[in-house]
Amino acid sequence: MHNAGIKPYLDQGENMKVLWHREHWNAALISTLTVSAILRILWAVAVPVHPVSDSFAYDVFAQNLAKGIGYAWGPGNLTAHWPVGTSFIYSVLYRIFGFTYTPIVVFNILISLGTIWLSMALARHWFNERVAIITGLVFTFWPSQIEFTSVLGSELIFNFFLLVWLAVWELAPLNRWAKAFLIGVLAAATCYIRPVALVLPVVFCFIEILRERKYFLPVARVAIILLTMAVLIAPWSIRNTRLFGRFVQISTNGGVNFWEGNNPTSNGKTEDLPPDAARMQEADRDIYLGNIAKAYVRQYPGRFIMRTLKKAVLLYDHETIGVHWNPGLAERYGDRVVRPLKLLNDLYWWLVLALGLIGSGVLATQRGIWATITSIPILMWLYFTALYAVFVVQDRYHFPALPFIAMLAGVALNAFAQQKATQKAPAVVAAG
Repeated sequence: MHNAGIKPYLDQGENMKVLWHREHWNAALISTLTVSAILRILWAVAVPVHPVSDSFAYDVFAQNLAKGIGYAWGPGNLTAHWPVGTSFIYSVLYRIFGFTYTPIVVFNILISLGTIWLSMALARHWFNERVAIITGLVFTFWPSQIEFTSVLGSELIFNFFLLVWLAVWELAPLNRWAKAFLIGVLAAATCYIRPVALVLPVVFCFIEILRERKYFLPVARVAIILLTMAVLIAPWSIRNTRLFGRFVQISTNGGVNFWEGNNPTSNGKTEDLPPDAARMQEADRDIYLGNIAKAYVRQYPGRFIMRTLKKAVLLYDHETIGVHWNPGLAERYGDRVVRPLKLLNDLYWWLVLALGLIGSGVLATQRGIWATITSIPILMWLYFTALYAVFVVQDRYHFPALPFIAMLAGVALNAFAQQKATQKAPAVVAAG
């Protein structure tokens, strides 16, 4: 009788605890997204859009798509050097709102907020609520992520699609077969932004096999993903193959990128094309330079290995692309703002990178080395590092790993906070 009388009060207490946690989480999420939005809006107002480099190309292609000219530099000059996805998205905005950058900036702000929200949701699922909140804060104040608000690039879009893909896989209340089909659709969309995601379903298959201790069902689900991707990418591949007279799946820059990072004079980063290749039709150039790079790797495998390791380091040595790709900064405020902003970018990046590495060590201590290496954040980080290190590196090429580095930085900061709380606890007890 005594226990029966107390139980309703215990249940009510548990419900109140759950409600408090939910309200605390919602408040933290809304506050984080609000601050993130304010910072990005302020940047958008302060810095004009001025497309350069790849951003210039995306803009040209988007405008020509919107005009009905096609994915081209101009009438009759069709291309597939860059994947079509980014320019297609911008072209839709041009068709709806006209040729103004404002809708693209608003779009960049929205997908930035979506990226932060999804990063927090996944961090909460993989770790805990405090790690998730820290992850959101790290992303909120990240200089390069704020600066890309005014950049017409694929980086923000790719990260958003990648995280939607992961969120569906981990969090969507669907049966696994429906989920496999939906992931196939999202994976195809992600590859249209950047083809570096083409092999990711194999990584997912590996994770599913480890989780389920089975082979057939994970392989079958990944087969559905790959089949869906193939069907959705096929129309673009057919267009390219007809255009160039040889099979081109998504873009004609794979061989070029491989050559840039693997030739006798390469420093591992992007470089100008040799004059003979620059005059070639782009699909032929891609094959030509790719073959040169493959021959070089076969002839000097030791140099390839050492250069790949070097590129894995160079990939993370700085992060100033957000300043470099915003020439509107210097135009409006003068060159005096460029160097301090680059320094701020690098300092923030090195701090978060160091925390991400520490967080990886914390995970290894808590969960063991194998469980850490096979965790999704670490696998994603390793995947993009290995892929770009084999090809060519720039600081923006580490952007796909940023959500996972932010989560691991959250793990590190959470561990520091817990350690500090533990150290204070004996003093509190003694004082009592």
